[in-house]
Amino acid sequence: MIRIRDLTFRYGGKTVLERFSADLPDRGITALRGPSGCGKTTLLRVLAGLARPESGTVAGVDPGKTAVLFQEDRLLPWRTVNQHIADVLPKERRKEVTRWLAFAELEGEGDSYPASLSGGMARRLALARCAALRGELLLLDEPFTGVDEARAVRLLDRLREMGAPVLLTSHQSGLLDRCDAVLSLDGPPLRVL
Repeated sequence: MIRIRDLTFRYGGKTVLERFSADLPDRGITALRGPSGCGKTTLLRVLAGLARPESGTVAGVDPGKTAVLFQEDRLLPWRTVNQHIADVLPKERRKEVTRWLAFAELEGEGDSYPASLSGGMARRLALARCAALRGELLLLDEPFTGVDEARAVRLLDRLREMGAPVLLTSHQSGLLDRCDAVLSLDGPPLRVL
């Protein structure tokens, strides 16, 4: 169980988290659903150790063992698809590049550069790169933006097969129905509905 207790976080004068508490499953796929700007991304950043709350605690998460997919793809224009995957793999796992391209349904695109990929293909590459890290917890911010629903469902199933707990944000109702748990949120400040 991931236990979040009394988190408070502000960006300047804007309170995003105010004594926010929740218990999240530490297995399966859990979706955070809520309107844009309510604080979902901030919560993921705190869980990943990328943002430090003013107060509160988080238990059941080791930020050093999480893998994070940001809302932006963060692809390097001078690196090929193959290189983006290889860059995150330790030397002894470099043979896995083709496996992760298949995971993202990007076979045949290994020598392509990000500029030649569609938005959905770039998103799938960013997701494959994140999954290849094999984090003990996957924190995925809008992982299926620009990805058609049928393909997103297949990706969701592949993420589930990896066995690591997944915490993702999404506005896609068809995908939310396929998650193991959904936490409905509103804000700011972030609150559970």
